[in-house]
Amino acid sequence: MQDKIAQAQTMQLATVRNGQPWICTVYFVLHAGNFYWLSFPTRRHSEELAANPNAAIAIALKTDVPVVGMQAEGDVRVVEDAAEVKVVLDLYVEKYGQGARFAERFERGENQHELYRFTPRTVMMFDEYTTPDASYRKILLTQEEL
Repeated sequence: MQDKIAQAQTMQLATVRNGQPWICTVYFVLHAGNFYWLSFPTRRHSEELAANPNAAIAIALKTDVPVVGMQAEGDVRVVEDAAEVKVVLDLYVEKYGQGARFAERFERGENQHELYRFTPRTVMMFDEYTTPDASYRKILLTQEEL
């Protein structure tokens, strides 16, 4: 399952502020059961996460019939550890071919983006492909299974 999730190109990120929900699409990488993305701190989702770190994500793994997708709820934090930034940005560059200078700029305090980490509390799979006869096809995953 981890390979399918890691190969997906984008994920949807849902935030909320003052009872008003918002959803956006971000590029991401998966590492050690956490989801990471780069964003400007002035984006709406970033500002909302600064006020309320609770979030949800969704990743469509198979969009044609039968559908397969992953949803999770958890907490988001800005990554401030240089070693973690380096590991994650190496994965980001490998996956997307961009972000190579982020780690260098991070160390110098010059980057405009921040690196965000989503740590899931609950992860669910909706899988019509492997469980076609189930009336409700949700599978609870642990963070280690990501």
